[in-house]
Amino acid sequence: MKHQELVRKDRIKCKCLRELSSVEVMEASYHKQSFSRHTHECYAFGVITGGRLDFIYQHKNWQANPGDINLVVPGEVHDGHGAMGGGWSYKMLYMPVEILREVNFEITGTDSLPYFLHGVISHNYLGNSFQSLHKILLSDEATFLQKDSMLRQWLTSFITMYSEPKTNFLSKRRQEDKAVRLTIDYLNEHYMNKISLKDLAVVAGLSSYYLLHVFKDVVGMPPHLYQQQLRVWKAKQLIAKKNSLAAISNEIGFADQSHFSRQFKKVIGLTPAQYQKMF
Repeated sequence: MKHQELVRKDRIKCKCLRELSSVEVMEASYHKQSFSRHTHECYAFGVITGGRLDFIYQHKNWQANPGDINLVVPGEVHDGHGAMGGGWSYKMLYMPVEILREVNFEITGTDSLPYFLHGVISHNYLGNSFQSLHKILLSDEATFLQKDSMLRQWLTSFITMYSEPKTNFLSKRRQEDKAVRLTIDYLNEHYMNKISLKDLAVVAGLSSYYLLHVFKDVVGMPPHLYQQQLRVWKAKQLIAKKNSLAAISNEIGFADQSHFSRQFKKVIGLTPAQYQKMF
């Protein structure tokens, strides 16, 4: 029994490559993890190495099996969990937008971010080369030039084959919706505070019920999850600056450090302490 429990324990390895624009390299095996709906400020690419990952992305249900590439673009709402209560393992790269902007400019000559509509892509060469790239990025023997070259080579191939016209998750459906923009602006400014739905309804000039409906339709998640995500994003910035976790928890508005840790893991897949070790 003890051996079985050990096998089913979540295992996570991660590293932040500051010299490479702070690309985050992660390898994880999850058995209990379930990601709540959230977005990223960066691009996330991965390859499934075991089990099956199910997730919602672009308002569609996706299934990623071993060898498949899973990905999300900045600002697109998604979640993630193992299929039918099981677990999954994958190798992930979280890449700042600046890198993809540079590579996309070299390919297209346009100063824009590439957009990828599909959440799962099956391509043997790209999947295998991604795993080779992942290994090199974690290697202490590989030179910076080798890491930088392989990363840009892989991105060039992927963008050339799969990029689509750029969209924006806040503007592609209801850009004219002033109420949602006002609500987002308010949450961005007051994310650390205790906010009621009534407060947001007053800001938006809508009823509480209608605001919930419109906000979720446009943004892809309800206001409380958006606020939670903002707190986690701010926590990531503060952790990278080596602030204490207790001080961070208090500064971003969590009731206690335990609550902070649980909510952080729902979005990032790591506890704050695990994430801190990357730096």
